[in-house]
Amino acid sequence: MKAIMKAFKKAVALDSTVHRYLKVKMPEDYLYMENVEIVPLTYSEILSATMYYPVMFGIQDEIVFPFAVVGINNRNVFLKKNGQWKLDTVPNICKHYPFGVFKEEDDYAIIFDETFASSDGERIFDDDGNETEFFSKIKAGLTELARDFHDAEECSKELFEGGYLRTLNLDIETKLGKMQFRNMLIANIEHMSRLQPEKLYNLNSKGYLLILHAHYLSLRNFKLFDIFAEI
Repeated sequence: MKAIMKAFKKAVALDSTVHRYLKVKMPEDYLYMENVEIVPLTYSEILSATMYYPVMFGIQDEIVFPFAVVGINNRNVFLKKNGQWKLDTVPNICKHYPFGVFKEEDDYAIIFDETFASSDGERIFDDDGNETEFFSKIKAGLTELARDFHDAEECSKELFEGGYLRTLNLDIETKLGKMQFRNMLIANIEHMSRLQPEKLYNLNSKGYLLILHAHYLSLRNFKLFDIFAEI
């Protein structure tokens, strides 16, 4: 999830005492994503993301997770100049900004981009330090987001430990420049072709087999970068 931190210009952990009188103005577009190249994915969106974005797996702080590549050289190719997303499939984590969840060991903390503090925004806490109705709805969405990230990590961990992912170094060239990926993880198709029927059945029953094939084929979506860069 650290990959998305580039979007947060001034990230802080929310505190009911420190931010008692904080007011937040929610963004009207996705311009804050203009320099973001990689977005971590939740479990529920992996398959839909593979339709348009290159999706791979990575390891950070011993956590295996899926991510989508949305840009190159500090440019998000799926973002219009007016800040609107070019696709209907917007990564889940983007929909909660300027709030987010950040994992520290086994706990999730709610973070906030202080650049969106505004005197004419919505209160997060009331004068007694209790959550406002506005923030309660946001927190509920962030709680579900954290659960979805947890499911993505559990899926990725099982695939990695089962030998269904292999290390890949990948060099990509587009009209916008070159991209280098080192020690990324992709589906180990050769290993999967030798699996016993019961293991294939287990992968399929969990929905992991479809994810592996879809993500493997999604690497073709780098070809779309040249197309979306011109839209």
